[in-house]
Amino acid sequence: MRVSVGALFICSAAATNPINKVIQLLSSLESKVTAEGEKEQQQYEEFARWCEENAKEKQHELKNSAERKESLESTLEKTQADISTTKAKIEELSASISQNEADLEKATAVRKAEHKDFMERDQESVETIDTLERALQTIKKELAHGFVQLQPAAVNGLVGAVTALMDRNVVDGQSKVQLQAFVQSQESTTDEFAAQQAPATAAYETHDGTAAILGLLEDLLDKAEAQRSKETQEETEAQFNYEMLKQSLTDEIKTENKELSNARQHLASYKETESSTSGDLAENNKDAAADSQTLSQLQADCMQTASDHELSVQGRSDELKALAEAKRIIGETTGSATGKAYGLVQVSATSRSTAVDGVIASLKQLGRSSDDMSIALLASQISTASVSGDDVFAKVKGLIRDMIQKISEKARADAKEHEWCTTKTKETEAKKADHESEVAKLNSRSDRAKSAIARAEADIAQLEAELGALAKMQAEMDQQRSNEHAENSAAIADYQKGVEGVQAAIKALKSYYGKDSALLQQPVVGTHSSSGGAAGGIIGLLEVCESDFSKLLAETEADEEEATKVYEAQSKANKLTKAEKETALKYSNKAVARTEKALAELADDTDAEQSELDATLEYLAKVNKRCVAKPETYASRKAKRESEIEGLKNALKILEEETAGAFLAVRTVSRHQ
Repeated sequence: MRVSVGALFICSAAATNPINKVIQLLSSLESKVTAEGEKEQQQYEEFARWCEENAKEKQHELKNSAERKESLESTLEKTQADISTTKAKIEELSASISQNEADLEKATAVRKAEHKDFMERDQESVETIDTLERALQTIKKELAHGFVQLQPAAVNGLVGAVTALMDRNVVDGQSKVQLQAFVQSQESTTDEFAAQQAPATAAYETHDGTAAILGLLEDLLDKAEAQRSKETQEETEAQFNYEMLKQSLTDEIKTENKELSNARQHLASYKETESSTSGDLAENNKDAAADSQTLSQLQADCMQTASDHELSVQGRSDELKALAEAKRIIGETTGSATGKAYGLVQVSATSRSTAVDGVIASLKQLGRSSDDMSIALLASQISTASVSGDDVFAKVKGLIRDMIQKISEKARADAKEHEWCTTKTKETEAKKADHESEVAKLNSRSDRAKSAIARAEADIAQLEAELGALAKMQAEMDQQRSNEHAENSAAIADYQKGVEGVQAAIKALKSYYGKDSALLQQPVVGTHSSSGGAAGGIIGLLEVCESDFSKLLAETEADEEEATKVYEAQSKANKLTKAEKETALKYSNKAVARTEKALAELADDTDAEQSELDATLEYLAKVNKRCVAKPETYASRKAKRESEIEGLKNALKILEEETAGAFLAVRTVSRHQ
């Protein structure tokens, strides 16, 4: 060996002087306390940022919860109002349906009773007319045989028929007196005939009495037929009015049942919305309470940590003051004693320790393997320090410790950065996924709302077209009915005028030729007479014309009545159809307005959510730019730093061992001297 073991490691007085070692340890402790303080300060600053971020996040969540609560409460209030309104509508519709059904049932019962009464009265009218026609036929038959007076057999039948007419409502008081007088006269005549047993002229009623009863019976027949026609017309009108009322009530019940069904469906939907909204509100309030509690706990924890950190900073400051005071006292009071106790050691300033050389070589090799210029620069600094004078080992170890601290700080900063990148990337990706999901949901709801609006608008267009077609049809019906009514009215007037004219002509002819009924019923032989035969033919032809005109008049009036009935029924049906379609159109328009309002709200929510998503994507891009776009991965950087720290610690260990050996050698030399 070139030098002894003792001389090899005695590089400086600082390496073998325990006082210097104490000062060095105090300085090292100061560095450690300072480093720990810096580390703790960094941790506290990170913790403070975490507190601030989490507090802001919770406050933002509480704000969103408050806004959501307000929205949910508004929705709940509106839904409950809709439920109340719908329930009232259901009650109103149910009451109206029950009332209409009761009215229909009552009207049906009344109609049945009226129809039954009509059938009884009509049967009586038929029997009365039949009796009158038979009585008239009997009288006309007797007269047709040439008798100027009624035969006894005919009288008996006629008296029976007249007696049957006494209680009929068609016979008024005056007519009843005349009929009773006729019956009494015929019974008296019959008794006289039976007593005399001869056809004396005084046994029968005179020709004037027969003509009088004939005229009375014809008047009663006309009255009975007119009364039956009137009652039949009244029955027809009553039945028509009933059918119209029934149709109206039935259509109204149908429409109200449909509205009732829709109202019940709306009520079920409102109740479902109320239930879901109440659940969402309860969940929102629960989350808000939890967030509020978390925020309070977070603030308490952060304030406690801040208080603890303040105490820690104060304690560390006191510790550093104590260390500095100890160094000052040692430096001021132990100088002479240190010189006497450890002044015998003499070391060459230009000697180079083989241990330092080994450290330098290993550091150069470490710098080349890790491709780190700072390690190579450290080797160069150690090489310079090893020949610079006193306390070489202390300088070298100081340089190595400083490098270890720098690398460790970089490693901690890199680890912190990696943790931040990992956390922020994960959080931002989660927020991005949440916002994208919410945007997709909102877009889906918007699409459904747009589809609903399109369907409703199509229904509205169809309803408007149907209403237009209905209005056009009604207008055409009105015009057709007006034209038809005008034609029928003109025809009826013509037929009535024709009937009246023919009747006037017949009356004029009969007023002359009817002075003696024999002129029309018997031929006159041997003397000049009026043209009764020709007149009879003319009157017969006029009666045919009268019959034809009357028949056409009745048919035209019936056609007019039927056309009016059909027109009014169809107009009523059109009116009900129009009301139903207008109601459907009103509800469709309301549905479109309501859906458009909801769509606008969805658009606002979508824009707000998209803005948050865009902000999240922008922030994620910044995070990726900061964390992803690096030439070397975190794992490789971590492994490289760990390798460098391990190499530096090994070098430091070698120097520590050499320092301890040198100190023992110095103690041995001192004792021997």
